[in-house]
Amino acid sequence: MSIKRLKGTQDILPQDVKLWQEIESKARKIFDVYGYQEIRTPIIEEAALFTRSVGTESDIVKKQIYSFQDQGERNICLRPEETASVCRAYIENQLNKTEGFVKLFYIGPMFRSERPQAGRFRQFHQIGVEVIGSYSVHLDAEVLTLLDNILKQAGISDCVFHINSLGCEKDKAAIKSRLKKDLKDNISALCQDCNRRYEANILRILDCKVASCRKIIDCVSLGDELCDECMSKFVQLKTLLDKAKIKYETDPKLVRGLDYYTGIVFEVKSRSIGAQDAIAAGGRYDNLIADLGGEPTGATGFAIGMERIIEAIKCENKSAGMPRGTDTVFIVTLGGPAYIKGFDILSELRKAGIPSDIDYQQKSFKAQMRYANKINARHVIIIGEDELEKSSCILKDMRDSSQKELRLDQIVDEVKEKC
Repeated sequence: MSIKRLKGTQDILPQDVKLWQEIESKARKIFDVYGYQEIRTPIIEEAALFTRSVGTESDIVKKQIYSFQDQGERNICLRPEETASVCRAYIENQLNKTEGFVKLFYIGPMFRSERPQAGRFRQFHQIGVEVIGSYSVHLDAEVLTLLDNILKQAGISDCVFHINSLGCEKDKAAIKSRLKKDLKDNISALCQDCNRRYEANILRILDCKVASCRKIIDCVSLGDELCDECMSKFVQLKTLLDKAKIKYETDPKLVRGLDYYTGIVFEVKSRSIGAQDAIAAGGRYDNLIADLGGEPTGATGFAIGMERIIEAIKCENKSAGMPRGTDTVFIVTLGGPAYIKGFDILSELRKAGIPSDIDYQQKSFKAQMRYANKINARHVIIIGEDELEKSSCILKDMRDSSQKELRLDQIVDEVKEKC
């Protein structure tokens, strides 16, 4: 019996990893420019962290969380998202006292036991930021600008920002009251989950993906529940986004699927990847630090779905993956003595920091050249019996097929100059 990977997971093979690494590298450079520092939290956490923060009525807790009892009879779960973990780390490590205001980013896997489908996995990966210690609307603008920058650098262009404000707690209560009133006569037409949400947390209905529920939700009118202060902040944010030339659409029914959101919320949707079109999302969670036992603290952030932006990149035909070895030097040899010399040169190239490789399968000259072409080698060093007798080699440029003969003691300096 063969053992296969678990359903809802995937193997990220070498030909795809280059694209992942490129996106992560570009994101790290942008984070550095914006002054963000990396944080790494455990993959496993106490399950209570997410039931308290995400919400007991959220789909994540109700249906998707991977939880279990360990040998110490502790209730453990695989993290379904990172915001709660970062907030836990902020409180536990007393960053409020040592740092106060922090700008953090993370890159890593998350886990949700949901039905696998296009764009949805049980193990998925996110790049995200969490900024804790400020209520400033200018910070909201920075976070959205940062997100826009990362997506553009990754090669995503066919996408739209959707933004909304849930306002303060009084505003959220007004939105809930409006929904209760407008949906009252249609309860029987809502799905079973939405019937439960109507009593437990009616805002969750706005996030329902069931087609029959969407028709009812579309008939609900929202948008005038914000108080003057929250409306003023929302208008100010849109002004800042206009100045930054970030295109967006206002969506008064956007709530996100997590209970901790307050104030500004947003999603970025790709127009090229089908139904699962949200490639990034986030917003404010000004009450979460206090809900987890800390002091009241303003906070905001976002998460980018790696699998989805890679799919979007491929759908936009920007790149199907990064080929291996754009600057690689491949050494082709003919005969045992030439191979020994080629292996010595390989060591010298690597000591000089030049990506390089050699055949390990005793392939023919033609097969070695085909492999060099397959890995997209920039240059090929050829050493045969004739070259060995003259203590020389042939350096071939694979881009234009030009080549020249060089002394073996010149080859490292020559390649280093060209690379």
